[in-house]
Amino acid sequence: MEKCLKKLRLSVIVLLYKGNRWIDTCVRSLENQSLGRESYEIILVDNGGFTTLVRDYRQRNGVHIITFPVNCGFAGGYNKAIPCAGGEIILLMNQDVMVHYNCLEEIIGAFDSHPEAGVVSASMLMVSEKKAIDSYGFVDHMAGYYTLSRFGYASYRMAKCEDDLIPVEFVSGNALGFRKIILPEIGNRLFDSYLVSYAEDLDLSIRLATTDWKMYVCRKAIVYHFRDEAFSGKAIDKVRKLIHISSNRLLVYYNNLGAIGFLKKLPSLLIGIPLKVGRLDGEANFNSQRFIYACALLPLILLYFIKRQLKRNR
Repeated sequence: MEKCLKKLRLSVIVLLYKGNRWIDTCVRSLENQSLGRESYEIILVDNGGFTTLVRDYRQRNGVHIITFPVNCGFAGGYNKAIPCAGGEIILLMNQDVMVHYNCLEEIIGAFDSHPEAGVVSASMLMVSEKKAIDSYGFVDHMAGYYTLSRFGYASYRMAKCEDDLIPVEFVSGNALGFRKIILPEIGNRLFDSYLVSYAEDLDLSIRLATTDWKMYVCRKAIVYHFRDEAFSGKAIDKVRKLIHISSNRLLVYYNNLGAIGFLKKLPSLLIGIPLKVGRLDGEANFNSQRFIYACALLPLILLYFIKRQLKRNR
């Protein structure tokens, strides 16, 4: 990206990693919005240089490209891109989404009508393929959002609600809108780059809860998330991913609660690991086999967390 951009109402940042499969669907939906095109910019971040199709968008009006030669992770990638966003409101988008035509307008309207809102996230609807979007039709008075379990993990739910804005205590990093002015109050960083990927939104939510800013989900701002199977791939890759995500969650609570507070909460956090794995986001049924596997991995997860925390403290 040649230079940082002039101030706009809204900047939409899409972080891409091996995103050739998703980029066209995502960008087209962001360009085809009810909000006037002059009111927002789209920043495509090629995180690691693996999304070769990003070059096709260099000449598109209001679309700007940032390329990081190495993969900075989810947290680091967004942290590095945010300073080059010109908008007073910044909206973070995953690559594997399709955005409803009035989503951006609803997000801005929510911020305008609620000055206490530091964060407004879109309503997230989980789909497996494009044609599944039609099955939703007009989702009247329904919203997809996350709730924070007493066991320390976030659970996706889709529920009927009458209010346009839903107060929440956890905001997902996908389709996350925030005022740029909140950053000094949460440590001048949106995410903790040490986490790389996963649980960075949990850390953000906990830090935001210590301020006077409020967190909301906007029911009318809809984003369709083409969520692949969360633990797909080879068995060893599934194990590594589970250990990384779970240790990240422990790191977040340790760093926010302190040693004593963390030790008090640790039993429930450890119980929460297999509970989360047993029912992943969007699943209707509990998978007892995955629950048992996750229980068996708890000693490794705890040891890996200790190793990472000691390394961080050096």
